[in-house]
Amino acid sequence: MTEETRTSRDEHGQPPGTRTVGPEPVTSLPASHHVLDSIQTVLTALILAFVFRAFFIEAFIIPTGSMAESLLGVHGTSVCPYCGWEYDYGPAKRTSGLVRDFDVPRELTCPNCHQRIAPDLRHAAPKSGDRILVHKWPYVFGGLLGPNRWDVIVFRDPANPAQNYIKRLVGLPGDSVEIIDGDVYVNGRIARKTPAAQSVLWFVVFDQNRLPHGPADGPARTRWVADRRHTDPSPGWYGLDTRVIHYTGLDETLRSITFDASPPGRYLQDVYGYNHRAPGNYVGDLRVVAEVTLRHGSGWCAWELTRGPYRFSARLQPDGTATLRMQPPGGDETTLATRPLQPLRLGRPVTVEFGHLDNRVYLKLNGREVLATTDTQYHPPPDRDEHTAGKQPPRLRITACSLACELRGLRIDRDVYYCSRGANTLRASPGKPFKLRAGEYFVLGDNSPQSADSREWHNHARHLPDDYRLGTVPADQIVGRAFFVYLPGLLRQDGRSWWRVPDFGRMRLIR
Repeated sequence: MTEETRTSRDEHGQPPGTRTVGPEPVTSLPASHHVLDSIQTVLTALILAFVFRAFFIEAFIIPTGSMAESLLGVHGTSVCPYCGWEYDYGPAKRTSGLVRDFDVPRELTCPNCHQRIAPDLRHAAPKSGDRILVHKWPYVFGGLLGPNRWDVIVFRDPANPAQNYIKRLVGLPGDSVEIIDGDVYVNGRIARKTPAAQSVLWFVVFDQNRLPHGPADGPARTRWVADRRHTDPSPGWYGLDTRVIHYTGLDETLRSITFDASPPGRYLQDVYGYNHRAPGNYVGDLRVVAEVTLRHGSGWCAWELTRGPYRFSARLQPDGTATLRMQPPGGDETTLATRPLQPLRLGRPVTVEFGHLDNRVYLKLNGREVLATTDTQYHPPPDRDEHTAGKQPPRLRITACSLACELRGLRIDRDVYYCSRGANTLRASPGKPFKLRAGEYFVLGDNSPQSADSREWHNHARHLPDDYRLGTVPADQIVGRAFFVYLPGLLRQDGRSWWRVPDFGRMRLIR
Protein backbone atom coordinates (compact mmCIF):
# COMPACT_ATOMS: atom_id res chain seq x y z
CA MET A 1 0.00 0.00 0.00
CA THR A 2 1.46 3.41 -1.08
CA GLU A 3 1.88 6.46 1.14
CA GLU A 4 -0.62 8.43 -1.02
CA THR A 5 -3.39 5.87 -0.48
CA ARG A 6 -2.85 5.78 3.26
CA THR A 7 -3.07 9.57 3.65
CA SER A 8 -6.38 9.77 1.74
CA ARG A 9 -8.18 7.85 4.48
CA ASP A 10 -8.94 8.69 8.11
CA GLU A 11 -7.77 6.82 11.17
CA HIS A 12 -10.53 4.21 10.77
CA GLY A 13 -9.66 3.58 7.19
CA GLN A 14 -12.76 5.41 5.84
CA PRO A 15 -12.83 8.05 3.12
CA PRO A 16 -13.04 11.68 4.29
CA GLY A 17 -16.57 13.12 4.80
CA THR A 18 -18.10 10.10 6.61
CA ARG A 19 -19.01 9.80 10.33
CA THR A 20 -18.75 6.54 12.26
CA VAL A 21 -20.81 5.28 15.14
CA GLY A 22 -19.25 2.12 16.40
CA PRO A 23 -17.70 0.01 13.68
CA GLU A 24 -20.14 0.96 10.88
CA PRO A 25 -20.07 4.23 8.91
CA VAL A 26 -23.23 6.40 8.89
CA THR A 27 -23.73 9.21 6.43
CA SER A 28 -25.14 12.50 7.86
CA LEU A 29 -28.82 13.28 6.92
CA PRO A 30 -30.41 16.67 6.24
CA ALA A 31 -32.35 18.36 9.09
CA SER A 32 -35.66 17.97 7.22
CA HIS A 33 -35.32 14.20 7.44
CA HIS A 34 -35.06 14.41 11.26
CA VAL A 35 -38.23 16.52 11.44
CA LEU A 36 -40.17 14.06 9.32
CA ASP A 37 -38.85 11.18 11.38
CA SER A 38 -39.99 12.89 14.62
CA ILE A 39 -43.46 13.54 13.19
CA GLN A 40 -43.74 9.91 12.12
CA THR A 41 -42.74 8.75 15.61
CA VAL A 42 -45.32 11.00 17.29
CA LEU A 43 -48.10 9.92 14.91
CA THR A 44 -47.25 6.27 15.46
CA ALA A 45 -47.39 6.77 19.22
CA LEU A 46 -50.77 8.52 18.95
CA ILE A 47 -52.18 5.77 16.75
CA LEU A 48 -50.98 3.10 19.18
CA ALA A 49 -52.48 5.07 22.09
CA PHE A 50 -55.87 5.30 20.36
CA VAL A 51 -55.79 1.60 19.48
CA PHE A 52 -54.81 0.74 23.07
CA ARG A 53 -57.64 2.90 24.42
CA ALA A 54 -60.18 1.50 21.99
CA PHE A 55 -59.44 -2.18 22.51
CA PHE A 56 -57.52 -2.70 25.75
CA ILE A 57 -57.67 -0.21 28.63
CA GLU A 58 -59.49 3.09 29.10
CA ALA A 59 -59.49 5.56 32.00
CA PHE A 60 -62.67 7.02 33.56
CA ILE A 61 -63.55 9.31 36.45
CA ILE A 62 -66.48 8.55 38.78
CA PRO A 63 -68.74 11.60 39.27
CA THR A 64 -71.37 10.38 41.77
CA GLY A 65 -71.65 8.20 44.88
CA SER A 66 -73.86 5.36 43.64
CA MET A 67 -70.99 2.88 44.29
CA ALA A 68 -69.94 4.30 47.68
CA GLU A 69 -68.17 3.29 49.78
CA SER A 70 -66.24 0.92 47.53
CA LEU A 71 -65.86 3.62 44.84
CA LEU A 72 -66.34 7.34 45.41
CA GLY A 73 -67.63 10.20 43.33
CA VAL A 74 -67.03 13.82 44.26
CA HIS A 75 -67.00 13.80 48.08
CA GLY A 76 -65.77 15.26 51.32
CA THR A 77 -64.06 13.60 54.28
CA SER A 78 -64.93 14.07 57.95
CA VAL A 79 -63.48 12.85 61.24
CA CYS A 80 -66.05 12.35 63.99
CA PRO A 81 -65.15 14.52 67.02
CA TYR A 82 -66.78 11.98 69.36
CA CYS A 83 -65.23 8.66 68.31
CA GLY A 84 -62.50 9.61 65.82
CA TRP A 85 -64.02 7.58 62.96
CA GLU A 86 -62.99 8.94 59.54
CA TYR A 87 -65.56 8.61 56.76
CA ASP A 88 -66.44 10.06 53.37
CA TYR A 89 -69.68 11.89 52.62
CA GLY A 90 -71.45 12.99 49.48
CA PRO A 91 -72.92 16.37 48.50
CA ALA A 92 -76.20 17.63 49.89
CA LYS A 93 -77.78 17.40 46.45
CA ARG A 94 -77.01 15.80 43.12
CA THR A 95 -74.15 17.44 41.26
CA SER A 96 -72.64 17.35 37.80
CA GLY A 97 -69.67 15.51 39.28
CA LEU A 98 -67.50 18.63 39.42
CA VAL A 99 -65.75 19.70 42.62
CA ARG A 100 -66.87 23.30 42.16
CA ASP A 101 -70.54 22.17 42.28
CA PHE A 102 -70.12 20.40 45.63
CA ASP A 103 -72.74 21.50 48.18
CA VAL A 104 -71.58 20.66 51.72
CA PRO A 105 -74.43 19.10 53.78
CA ARG A 106 -75.60 20.96 56.87
CA GLU A 107 -75.42 17.80 58.95
CA LEU A 108 -73.54 14.50 58.82
CA THR A 109 -74.05 11.20 60.65
CA CYS A 110 -71.07 9.20 61.89
CA PRO A 111 -71.55 5.57 60.77
CA ASN A 112 -69.81 4.29 63.92
CA CYS A 113 -71.26 6.22 66.88
CA HIS A 114 -74.21 7.67 64.90
CA GLN A 115 -73.76 11.13 66.34
CA ARG A 116 -75.09 13.93 64.14
CA ILE A 117 -72.37 16.41 63.32
CA ALA A 118 -72.25 19.82 61.65
CA PRO A 119 -69.30 19.68 59.23
CA ASP A 120 -66.39 22.01 59.87
CA LEU A 121 -66.47 24.22 56.77
CA ARG A 122 -62.85 25.22 57.35
CA HIS A 123 -61.82 21.63 56.53
CA ALA A 124 -64.64 20.66 54.20
CA ALA A 125 -62.63 20.97 50.99
CA PRO A 126 -64.25 18.59 48.49
CA LYS A 127 -62.34 16.00 46.51
CA SER A 128 -62.93 14.79 42.99
CA GLY A 129 -64.10 11.27 42.27
CA ASP A 130 -61.93 8.17 41.93
CA ARG A 131 -60.16 7.72 38.61
CA ILE A 132 -60.30 4.15 37.41
CA LEU A 133 -58.94 1.89 34.69
CA VAL A 134 -61.25 -0.42 32.73
CA HIS A 135 -60.30 -3.67 30.99
CA LYS A 136 -61.95 -3.96 27.56
CA TRP A 137 -60.34 -6.91 25.85
CA PRO A 138 -61.53 -9.80 28.14
CA TYR A 139 -65.21 -9.08 27.43
CA VAL A 140 -64.51 -9.01 23.69
CA PHE A 141 -63.54 -12.69 23.75
CA GLY A 142 -66.53 -13.69 25.91
CA GLY A 143 -66.91 -17.18 27.34
CA LEU A 144 -64.94 -17.59 30.57
CA LEU A 145 -63.51 -14.12 30.05
CA GLY A 146 -66.95 -12.56 29.60
CA PRO A 147 -69.01 -10.68 32.23
CA ASN A 148 -69.44 -12.52 35.53
CA ARG A 149 -71.82 -11.95 38.40
CA TRP A 150 -70.50 -9.41 40.94
CA ASP A 151 -68.10 -7.80 38.44
CA VAL A 152 -67.95 -4.00 38.55
CA ILE A 153 -68.61 -2.90 34.97
CA VAL A 154 -68.67 0.32 32.97
CA PHE A 155 -71.32 0.63 30.25
CA ARG A 156 -72.96 3.19 27.99
CA ASP A 157 -76.43 4.54 28.68
CA PRO A 158 -78.76 3.31 25.93
CA ALA A 159 -80.69 6.58 26.19
CA ASN A 160 -77.49 8.62 25.85
CA PRO A 161 -74.50 6.65 24.50
CA ALA A 162 -72.17 9.54 25.36
CA GLN A 163 -72.92 8.94 29.06
CA ASN A 164 -71.10 6.12 30.91
CA TYR A 165 -72.23 4.39 34.11
CA ILE A 166 -70.47 2.14 36.61
CA LYS A 167 -72.40 -0.50 38.59
CA ARG A 168 -72.10 -4.02 39.98
CA LEU A 169 -73.35 -6.80 37.73
CA VAL A 170 -75.83 -9.14 39.48
CA GLY A 171 -77.98 -10.62 36.70
CA LEU A 172 -76.84 -12.48 33.56
CA PRO A 173 -78.76 -13.32 30.37
CA GLY A 174 -81.51 -15.85 31.13
CA ASP A 175 -81.53 -15.10 34.88
CA SER A 176 -84.65 -14.31 36.85
CA VAL A 177 -83.64 -11.63 39.38
CA GLU A 178 -85.48 -10.80 42.60
CA ILE A 179 -84.38 -8.59 45.53
CA ILE A 180 -85.65 -9.92 48.88
CA ASP A 181 -84.80 -8.48 52.32
CA GLY A 182 -81.56 -6.94 51.08
CA ASP A 183 -80.31 -10.01 49.20
CA VAL A 184 -80.24 -10.89 45.50
CA TYR A 185 -82.07 -14.03 44.45
CA VAL A 186 -81.42 -15.56 41.03
CA ASN A 187 -83.80 -18.19 39.66
CA GLY A 188 -85.36 -18.55 43.11
CA ARG A 189 -82.09 -19.12 45.00
CA ILE A 190 -79.96 -16.66 46.89
CA ALA A 191 -76.94 -15.38 44.93
CA ARG A 192 -73.91 -15.46 47.20
CA LYS A 193 -71.25 -12.85 46.65
CA THR A 194 -67.69 -13.78 45.79
CA PRO A 195 -65.10 -13.33 48.57
CA ALA A 196 -63.47 -10.51 46.57
CA ALA A 197 -66.74 -8.60 46.18
CA GLN A 198 -67.76 -9.23 49.79
CA SER A 199 -64.49 -7.79 51.07
CA VAL A 200 -65.60 -4.28 49.98
CA LEU A 201 -69.28 -4.72 50.85
CA TRP A 202 -68.87 -4.83 54.64
CA PHE A 203 -69.93 -1.61 56.39
CA VAL A 204 -69.10 -0.71 59.98
CA VAL A 205 -71.79 -0.99 62.68
CA PHE A 206 -69.69 -0.41 65.79
CA ASP A 207 -65.98 -0.60 66.53
CA GLN A 208 -64.89 -0.99 70.17
CA ASN A 209 -61.58 0.66 69.24
CA ARG A 210 -63.52 3.84 68.45
CA LEU A 211 -65.52 4.35 71.62
CA PRO A 212 -67.40 7.68 71.63
CA HIS A 213 -66.84 10.32 74.27
CA GLY A 214 -68.31 13.70 74.93
CA PRO A 215 -71.16 15.40 76.81
CA ALA A 216 -73.87 13.54 78.70
CA ASP A 217 -76.35 14.12 75.88
CA GLY A 218 -73.88 12.77 73.32
CA PRO A 219 -73.66 9.19 72.00
CA ALA A 220 -73.69 6.36 74.53
CA ARG A 221 -70.14 5.24 75.26
CA THR A 222 -70.99 1.63 76.09
CA ARG A 223 -72.79 -0.54 73.52
CA TRP A 224 -71.85 -3.98 74.83
CA VAL A 225 -73.86 -4.45 78.04
CA ALA A 226 -73.44 -7.19 80.67
CA ASP A 227 -76.53 -9.32 81.32
CA ARG A 228 -77.17 -9.10 85.06
CA ARG A 229 -78.58 -12.18 86.77
CA HIS A 230 -80.46 -11.90 90.07
CA THR A 231 -78.59 -14.88 91.51
CA ASP A 232 -75.17 -13.74 90.30
CA PRO A 233 -74.07 -10.30 91.56
CA SER A 234 -70.74 -10.55 89.70
CA PRO A 235 -70.93 -9.52 86.04
CA GLY A 236 -67.78 -11.44 85.09
CA TRP A 237 -67.24 -9.01 82.22
CA TYR A 238 -65.14 -5.88 82.77
CA GLY A 239 -63.88 -3.00 80.67
CA LEU A 240 -66.98 -2.69 78.49
CA ASP A 241 -66.25 1.04 78.20
CA THR A 242 -62.63 0.44 77.15
CA ARG A 243 -60.91 -0.95 74.09
CA VAL A 244 -60.02 -4.23 75.84
CA ILE A 245 -62.87 -6.28 77.31
CA HIS A 246 -61.99 -8.81 80.02
CA TYR A 247 -63.84 -11.86 81.26
CA THR A 248 -62.84 -13.39 84.59
CA GLY A 249 -65.23 -16.13 85.60
CA LEU A 250 -63.51 -19.40 86.41
CA ASP A 251 -66.68 -20.91 87.93
CA GLU A 252 -69.35 -22.70 85.90
CA THR A 253 -71.75 -19.75 85.79
CA LEU A 254 -72.72 -18.58 82.31
CA ARG A 255 -72.31 -14.84 81.87
CA SER A 256 -73.06 -12.83 78.73
CA ILE A 257 -72.72 -9.42 77.13
CA THR A 258 -75.30 -8.24 74.58
CA PHE A 259 -74.99 -5.56 71.93
CA ASP A 260 -77.37 -2.70 72.74
CA ALA A 261 -78.89 -1.42 69.47
CA SER A 262 -81.35 0.95 71.14
CA PRO A 263 -81.37 4.68 70.30
CA PRO A 264 -79.72 7.08 69.98
CA GLY A 265 -78.54 5.95 66.59
CA ARG A 266 -79.61 3.43 63.98
CA TYR A 267 -77.39 0.53 64.93
CA LEU A 268 -77.69 -2.69 62.88
CA GLN A 269 -79.47 -0.75 60.11
CA ASP A 270 -78.39 0.10 56.57
CA VAL A 271 -76.60 3.32 57.52
CA TYR A 272 -74.12 4.92 55.12
CA GLY A 273 -71.78 7.67 56.26
CA TYR A 274 -71.79 8.82 52.63
CA ASN A 275 -75.54 9.54 52.75
CA HIS A 276 -77.45 11.90 54.99
CA ARG A 277 -80.42 9.74 55.86
CA ALA A 278 -80.97 6.01 56.37
CA PRO A 279 -83.82 3.95 54.88
CA GLY A 280 -84.22 2.27 58.28
CA ASN A 281 -83.92 -1.39 57.29
CA TYR A 282 -82.43 -3.76 59.85
CA VAL A 283 -79.67 -5.88 58.31
CA GLY A 284 -79.55 -9.53 59.33
CA ASP A 285 -76.28 -10.27 57.54
CA LEU A 286 -73.68 -9.40 60.19
CA ARG A 287 -70.26 -10.45 61.37
CA VAL A 288 -68.58 -10.06 64.76
CA VAL A 289 -64.77 -9.98 64.76
CA ALA A 290 -62.46 -9.94 67.79
CA GLU A 291 -58.95 -10.89 68.79
CA VAL A 292 -59.32 -13.35 71.69
CA THR A 293 -56.50 -14.11 74.13
CA LEU A 294 -56.91 -16.97 76.59
CA ARG A 295 -55.39 -16.46 80.05
CA HIS A 296 -56.73 -19.32 82.19
CA GLY A 297 -59.47 -21.94 82.37
CA SER A 298 -60.86 -24.94 80.56
CA GLY A 299 -64.40 -23.74 79.81
CA TRP A 300 -65.63 -22.11 76.61
CA CYS A 301 -66.61 -18.87 74.88
CA ALA A 302 -69.57 -18.64 72.50
CA TRP A 303 -70.73 -16.08 69.95
CA GLU A 304 -74.49 -15.93 69.38
CA LEU A 305 -76.59 -14.34 66.64
CA THR A 306 -80.38 -14.30 66.47
CA ARG A 307 -81.90 -13.50 63.09
CA GLY A 308 -85.65 -13.67 62.95
CA PRO A 309 -86.84 -16.96 64.45
CA TYR A 310 -83.39 -18.61 64.14
CA ARG A 311 -80.66 -18.52 66.77
CA PHE A 312 -77.08 -19.56 66.00
CA SER A 313 -74.04 -19.97 68.20
CA ALA A 314 -70.40 -20.87 67.64
CA ARG A 315 -68.54 -22.22 70.68
CA LEU A 316 -64.76 -22.38 71.04
CA GLN A 317 -62.96 -24.32 73.78
CA PRO A 318 -59.33 -24.01 74.92
CA ASP A 319 -58.59 -27.55 73.74
CA GLY A 320 -59.36 -26.38 70.18
CA THR A 321 -62.83 -27.89 69.81
CA ALA A 322 -65.14 -25.69 67.71
CA THR A 323 -68.90 -26.29 67.64
CA LEU A 324 -71.66 -24.73 65.53
CA ARG A 325 -75.24 -24.87 66.83
CA MET A 326 -78.67 -23.75 65.65
CA GLN A 327 -82.07 -23.39 67.26
CA PRO A 328 -84.77 -23.36 64.54
CA PRO A 329 -88.24 -21.80 65.00
CA GLY A 330 -90.17 -23.73 67.63
CA GLY A 331 -87.45 -26.36 67.96
CA ASP A 332 -84.64 -27.34 70.27
CA GLU A 333 -81.04 -26.30 69.86
CA THR A 334 -79.09 -28.83 67.80
CA THR A 335 -75.40 -29.27 66.99
CA LEU A 336 -74.73 -28.81 63.28
CA ALA A 337 -70.99 -29.47 63.21
CA THR A 338 -68.05 -30.06 65.54
CA ARG A 339 -64.41 -29.86 64.55
CA PRO A 340 -61.25 -30.52 66.58
CA LEU A 341 -58.56 -27.89 65.99
CA GLN A 342 -55.19 -26.99 67.43
CA PRO A 343 -55.42 -26.19 71.18
CA LEU A 344 -55.38 -22.51 72.06
CA ARG A 345 -52.15 -21.33 73.62
CA LEU A 346 -52.19 -19.21 76.74
CA GLY A 347 -51.33 -15.62 75.96
CA ARG A 348 -51.38 -16.07 72.19
CA PRO A 349 -54.25 -14.17 70.46
CA VAL A 350 -56.51 -15.78 67.87
CA THR A 351 -58.77 -13.77 65.57
CA VAL A 352 -62.35 -15.04 65.72
CA GLU A 353 -64.95 -14.09 63.10
CA PHE A 354 -68.53 -15.27 63.43
CA GLY A 355 -71.20 -14.21 60.98
CA HIS A 356 -74.40 -14.71 59.05
CA LEU A 357 -74.06 -13.96 55.33
CA ASP A 358 -76.33 -14.78 52.38
CA ASN A 359 -78.24 -17.51 54.27
CA ARG A 360 -75.06 -19.08 55.55
CA VAL A 361 -73.56 -19.05 59.06
CA TYR A 362 -69.80 -19.49 59.47
CA LEU A 363 -66.91 -19.40 61.92
CA LYS A 364 -63.40 -18.29 60.97
CA LEU A 365 -60.22 -18.51 63.02
CA ASN A 366 -57.29 -16.35 61.93
CA GLY A 367 -59.01 -15.74 58.61
CA ARG A 368 -59.60 -19.42 57.80
CA GLU A 369 -63.12 -20.82 57.74
CA VAL A 370 -63.41 -23.81 60.05
CA LEU A 371 -67.19 -24.31 60.31
CA ALA A 372 -70.22 -23.33 58.22
CA THR A 373 -73.83 -24.36 57.68
CA THR A 374 -74.91 -26.21 54.56
CA ASP A 375 -77.98 -25.46 52.45
CA THR A 376 -79.52 -28.67 53.75
CA GLN A 377 -79.09 -27.63 57.38
CA TYR A 378 -80.23 -24.04 56.97
CA HIS A 379 -82.50 -22.78 54.18
CA PRO A 380 -84.88 -20.12 55.54
CA PRO A 381 -87.82 -19.21 53.33
CA PRO A 382 -87.41 -15.75 51.74
CA ASP A 383 -89.48 -13.02 53.38
CA ARG A 384 -91.27 -11.38 50.45
CA ASP A 385 -93.47 -9.21 52.66
CA GLU A 386 -92.09 -5.67 52.43
CA HIS A 387 -93.96 -4.76 55.63
CA THR A 388 -91.97 -7.27 57.71
CA ALA A 389 -88.66 -7.66 55.84
CA GLY A 390 -85.94 -5.55 57.42
CA LYS A 391 -88.16 -4.50 60.32
CA GLN A 392 -86.97 -6.93 63.02
CA PRO A 393 -83.59 -6.17 64.62
CA PRO A 394 -81.09 -9.04 64.93
CA ARG A 395 -79.49 -9.73 68.32
CA LEU A 396 -75.83 -10.34 69.15
CA ARG A 397 -74.45 -11.87 72.33
CA ILE A 398 -71.13 -13.23 73.64
CA THR A 399 -71.20 -15.79 76.46
CA ALA A 400 -68.34 -17.28 78.48
CA CYS A 401 -67.95 -19.90 81.18
CA SER A 402 -65.00 -21.13 83.31
CA LEU A 403 -62.52 -18.88 81.54
CA ALA A 404 -60.29 -15.85 81.93
CA CYS A 405 -59.79 -14.17 78.57
CA GLU A 406 -59.48 -10.82 76.76
CA LEU A 407 -61.27 -9.43 73.69
CA ARG A 408 -59.46 -6.81 71.64
CA GLY A 409 -60.62 -5.00 68.52
CA LEU A 410 -64.22 -6.14 68.98
CA ARG A 411 -66.11 -4.95 65.91
CA ILE A 412 -69.45 -5.49 64.18
CA ASP A 413 -69.90 -5.10 60.40
CA ARG A 414 -72.99 -5.39 58.25
CA ASP A 415 -73.45 -6.54 54.67
CA VAL A 416 -74.78 -4.36 51.85
CA TYR A 417 -78.58 -4.20 51.90
CA TYR A 418 -80.19 -3.87 48.45
CA CYS A 419 -83.39 -2.01 49.24
CA SER A 420 -86.68 -1.30 47.54
CA ARG A 421 -87.83 2.28 47.20
CA GLY A 422 -91.57 1.85 47.15
CA ALA A 423 -93.30 2.76 43.90
CA ASN A 424 -89.99 3.74 42.29
CA THR A 425 -88.75 0.15 42.34
CA LEU A 426 -90.42 -1.28 39.27
CA ARG A 427 -88.23 -4.31 38.66
CA ALA A 428 -87.02 -7.30 40.69
CA SER A 429 -89.00 -6.28 43.78
CA PRO A 430 -90.14 -9.02 46.23
CA GLY A 431 -92.64 -11.32 44.59
CA LYS A 432 -91.99 -9.84 41.13
CA PRO A 433 -88.90 -11.50 39.64
CA PHE A 434 -87.46 -9.83 36.55
CA LYS A 435 -86.59 -12.23 33.71
CA LEU A 436 -83.60 -11.30 31.57
CA ARG A 437 -83.50 -12.16 27.88
CA ALA A 438 -80.54 -13.05 25.70
CA GLY A 439 -77.95 -10.27 25.69
CA GLU A 440 -79.45 -8.47 28.73
CA TYR A 441 -77.79 -7.78 32.09
CA PHE A 442 -79.06 -6.47 35.45
CA VAL A 443 -76.94 -4.10 37.58
CA LEU A 444 -77.10 -2.54 41.06
CA GLY A 445 -75.14 0.16 42.88
CA ASP A 446 -73.30 -0.61 46.12
CA ASN A 447 -74.88 2.51 47.65
CA SER A 448 -78.33 1.05 47.17
CA PRO A 449 -80.41 3.84 48.80
CA GLN A 450 -78.94 6.43 46.43
CA SER A 451 -78.28 4.46 43.27
CA ALA A 452 -80.21 4.84 40.04
CA ASP A 453 -79.86 1.39 38.51
CA SER A 454 -81.78 -1.49 36.93
CA ARG A 455 -84.51 -1.26 39.58
CA GLU A 456 -85.93 1.93 38.03
CA TRP A 457 -83.87 3.09 35.05
CA HIS A 458 -85.31 5.01 32.12
CA ASN A 459 -88.89 4.93 33.30
CA HIS A 460 -89.42 8.36 31.74
CA ALA A 461 -86.77 8.39 29.01
CA ARG A 462 -88.03 9.62 25.65
CA HIS A 463 -85.35 8.50 23.22
CA LEU A 464 -84.57 4.81 23.49
CA PRO A 465 -83.79 2.13 20.89
CA ASP A 466 -86.87 0.21 19.75
CA ASP A 467 -85.38 -3.12 20.83
CA TYR A 468 -84.28 -1.84 24.27
CA ARG A 469 -86.05 -3.13 27.40
CA LEU A 470 -86.23 -0.73 30.34
CA GLY A 471 -83.79 -1.35 33.18
CA THR A 472 -81.44 -3.69 31.35
CA VAL A 473 -77.88 -3.25 30.13
CA PRO A 474 -77.50 -4.59 26.56
CA ALA A 475 -74.38 -6.65 25.94
CA ASP A 476 -73.24 -4.35 23.12
CA GLN A 477 -73.26 -1.35 25.51
CA ILE A 478 -70.81 -2.84 28.02
CA VAL A 479 -67.44 -1.08 27.84
CA GLY A 480 -65.52 -3.41 30.14
CA ARG A 481 -64.65 -4.42 33.69
CA ALA A 482 -63.29 -1.84 36.13
CA PHE A 483 -60.14 -3.23 37.74
CA PHE A 484 -57.98 -0.50 39.32
CA VAL A 485 -58.27 2.86 41.07
CA TYR A 486 -55.13 4.51 39.73
CA LEU A 487 -55.81 8.01 41.08
CA PRO A 488 -58.16 8.22 44.06
CA GLY A 489 -59.97 11.38 45.11
CA LEU A 490 -57.59 14.33 45.06
CA LEU A 491 -56.89 16.37 48.18
CA ARG A 492 -57.19 20.13 48.45
CA GLN A 493 -53.91 21.72 49.55
CA ASP A 494 -55.60 24.59 51.38
CA GLY A 495 -58.78 26.62 51.44
CA ARG A 496 -57.74 28.90 48.59
CA SER A 497 -55.73 26.73 46.24
CA TRP A 498 -57.15 24.47 43.54
CA TRP A 499 -53.95 22.44 43.38
CA ARG A 500 -54.38 18.76 44.05
CA VAL A 501 -52.14 15.99 45.34
CA PRO A 502 -53.11 12.33 44.84
CA ASP A 503 -54.08 10.16 47.79
CA PHE A 504 -51.65 7.37 46.93
CA GLY A 505 -52.62 5.29 49.97
CA ARG A 506 -56.05 4.58 48.46
CA MET A 507 -54.85 3.23 45.13
CA ARG A 508 -56.32 -0.26 44.96
CA LEU A 509 -57.77 -3.08 42.90
CA ILE A 510 -61.51 -2.89 42.28
CA ARG A 511 -63.36 -5.90 43.68
